[in-house]
Amino acid sequence: MLRRSHPSAGRRGVTEEGEPQVTAALPRVPESVSDARRLVRHTLADWRLSVLADVAELVVSELSSNAVEHARLDTFRVTVQRGTGDRVRVAVTDKSTVLPVVRPLDDKAEGGRGLALVDAVSCKWGTDRLGWGKRVWADLEPPAPDDLTSPGSIPTYPTVRAYALYGLMLIVVALGGLIALAVAFDTR
Repeated sequence: MLRRSHPSAGRRGVTEEGEPQVTAALPRVPESVSDARRLVRHTLADWRLSVLADVAELVVSELSSNAVEHARLDTFRVTVQRGTGDRVRVAVTDKSTVLPVVRPLDDKAEGGRGLALVDAVSCKWGTDRLGWGKRVWADLEPPAPDDLTSPGSIPTYPTVRAYALYGLMLIVVALGGLIALAVAFDTR
């Protein structure tokens, strides 16, 4: 359960459709990005949807970072909303009317990849114009069980941490094989 004393605990409520949501207004400072990730992670754990935590943290990091960098006022709002089934919407609302744009990827650029990442990991994403600003959102859902396993294969989960772990496992296995070959040649 989220602790109310922490700024990332958020305010619990329900949407007009009766779906649960958690929302928090955060100061427009870089440290708030980690509070936004914590809000998302704890909310998804409470909803028993931790399988979405990594991808939802990536999305809220990108959207919150954009709000910190580009918004006009001192705060922005993060909302995590449960939809039909296990679908979750992560949204960031700020008082800038400038709409986000997916920029072409440039190897030399230091930034500009955030919305491309959001597009890659979400079911769909978009921007709602508001009279005084905008809401940028992304819909996420767990992979279908058929996507996770197939006969004779190792189940994989499409999250940043999982891919990093799989890559590390491949490196360890490859190094183990190389060491075994080296030992075999040394004993001959």
